[in-house]
Amino acid sequence: MNEEIRNKKANDRFLEQQLKNILKESSPFVITQKERKIINTISNETKINNKNNLTRTNAYLTFYRQHPEIHWAFLAHMVSRNGGYNMTDLKSPLLESFVDSKQQTILFHFLERANALIFHDAFPQLLLYKKSKEDSTDYSHLLPSFHVSKFMIPIWKFFFTSQQSSLLTYALITNEQHYVEKHLMTLPFIKKTVLLSFMYLLQEKLGFTHVLFPFKRYRFLNKHSLAGLEVHDFSSVKTRIDTGKKLYNILFSKNWLSSFSQFATKHEHTASRHDYWPHIFTNNIMDDPKIYSPPLAKAWEDVPHTFPKYQDWYIDFSQIKKFNNPLNIEFQVITKNVNHDLMLIKALSTMKELLT
Repeated sequence: MNEEIRNKKANDRFLEQQLKNILKESSPFVITQKERKIINTISNETKINNKNNLTRTNAYLTFYRQHPEIHWAFLAHMVSRNGGYNMTDLKSPLLESFVDSKQQTILFHFLERANALIFHDAFPQLLLYKKSKEDSTDYSHLLPSFHVSKFMIPIWKFFFTSQQSSLLTYALITNEQHYVEKHLMTLPFIKKTVLLSFMYLLQEKLGFTHVLFPFKRYRFLNKHSLAGLEVHDFSSVKTRIDTGKKLYNILFSKNWLSSFSQFATKHEHTASRHDYWPHIFTNNIMDDPKIYSPPLAKAWEDVPHTFPKYQDWYIDFSQIKKFNNPLNIEFQVITKNVNHDLMLIKALSTMKELLT
């Protein structure tokens, strides 16, 4: 057994014990005046940036560019871009024929709520790390002030000294999906109106749900290719966590990470699919024969949110026992798949118009 493997096993054992111990800790802690100021500043900055999908998505990218060791921030940026595309798709002429205005609103609020919940939980963690880094002081003991799960306290403490980016990414993927599971996915209203809705089933069964990452596969072409995954069984927390891990491996591919980063930097996120495929989509409703994909500002108004009181999802170590297990996946170019599904939905939309 080489030294690297021995060190990893020792680190894993240490972290496992810390994660078990944190469940036994319930003693209150004293917050200093300086720490209270830090908490208030971070809370205010999070609230400002949690305005809509555009502000959240841009905040993730700004943070990642300042702190590239936090890989999850870039993954969150790219996945949040896709969340925005899904929001504006509801106002696309291709999908409007399948869902009435009431269903559009319900589905939008579902997507918006998931996007806002993750940001509300995760962004204070990022900002607290930023402040810890600036002051050369570990402030992870302040995480409970933002109602962050106990699970993340040993993780951030460990990361502050180890700088193991993949471990932190797997932990944040796990934490955020369990957080959304507890505060959104298991609500009876969501199960009834979203997960069993025709629109959800249409995407789930026919494969119209892709998480895609645009990149330049061929430098001599202006068009972006698409990497990513087709997502199924979104209602399963385990599937969402596994999907997050796979997307992380694709996004941080050594050969293509720089191209993904170039796209994110050069193309401002508007939530219109015109951002990455202007040869097919347009953000101008008068621009025929391209497919109209509106920017978020034209599709939906901002939604005010209230957030749940603290209820920790982490109650037993068995919930996260394998959180740090990687899921290796080959780099997947899905350009043809996305094109195929786009042609299929166009055909279905045309057929429905002819029959009504």
